[in-house]
Amino acid sequence: MDEFYKIVFAFPRMVRDLVRGFVPERWTVDLDLDGLELLPTAYVSDGWQTRYGDRTWKIPYRQDADKPPDAYVVLLLEFQSEVDATMPVRVQVYTGLLFQELLRQHQGLSEERMLPLVIPLVVYNGRRRWNAPLSVTEMTPSGGAMAEVQPRQSYLALDEWQRSKDDLPRDNLVSSLVALETSQGKALDLAVAELAGLLNDPVDAQVRRAFRDWIEHLQPRRTRQPGRSYTSMLMEEPMTLLESVNERLQKYYDDLERQAVERGEALGEARGEARGEARGEARGEARGMARGLEQGRLRAREQFIVEKRALLQRMAERRFGSAVADRLATLLADIADNDGFAAVGDAIIDSASGDDLIGRVGANDG
Repeated sequence: MDEFYKIVFAFPRMVRDLVRGFVPERWTVDLDLDGLELLPTAYVSDGWQTRYGDRTWKIPYRQDADKPPDAYVVLLLEFQSEVDATMPVRVQVYTGLLFQELLRQHQGLSEERMLPLVIPLVVYNGRRRWNAPLSVTEMTPSGGAMAEVQPRQSYLALDEWQRSKDDLPRDNLVSSLVALETSQGKALDLAVAELAGLLNDPVDAQVRRAFRDWIEHLQPRRTRQPGRSYTSMLMEEPMTLLESVNERLQKYYDDLERQAVERGEALGEARGEARGEARGEARGEARGMARGLEQGRLRAREQFIVEKRALLQRMAERRFGSAVADRLATLLADIADNDGFAAVGDAIIDSASGDDLIGRVGANDG
């Protein structure tokens, strides 16, 4: 987990989405997220001892912010797959070593000779709830008269498994990361499709490749279906990307329809044999087989349509909200063919807004 997170959070776009979606806006309103600069994570103390953090980013203030020209904030990232009750102390140590390094290099000092502000953030993907202290003050007794001289280091924690899907920011790579970590089956299909839509730009080729490799690594423990691949939706070429999304979804529903038909055939054969034996009539068996096959096909077709409408509506809700999804549901009620569903899938990914989506689908439906 740590290695992938270190790779993917070395990309500025991933860090921008993390800050915009998971750090209080009142802290970041004056920051220039287009000016991100990756800092070293190896800190050497005066005693020559080296400690390593996970990822550290320098974020300058916007030019129109009321700050000195050289002022900035440091985002200190730590990635965890297990709960660490000592995290406040670790964050305090990393912060102190960072300050020490900045002073050693004569960096980070504004005109007022001040060190930068620090935003420590722990990204945690373990299933057990993150219940570690969030501040050093939670680890020490009440300071009383000495409170003003006690350490107060604290940090933010993103506990992925405790975040509601509806509470995640939309069109956000970190939200997609959380969805991929916490989803299985059809929900994982949807999460990969949404991620593919977010990375449908040549400039994101390296990010897309990192996610593709990681999903391929996750695949064996996320599905029981041999040979099933989620990475087809994260191809290198953007033009292939949208096609592969619909192909992946279409294959899923083709398999669903085939399985339902096979169940219908088996049911028809069993009924036909029972009737043939009871009545001694060969025609009973044939009719039972035919009737069961037809019923199986009808049920499979109905299930296919219902499931695909529900999936497309869910995709629209994740991108544009429940109100747009409800409007789309009305239009989907008139669509029952593969080409129509594929066109809606493309529209969900391509549309810039909910109104744009409804306009595209409505135009195609008309």
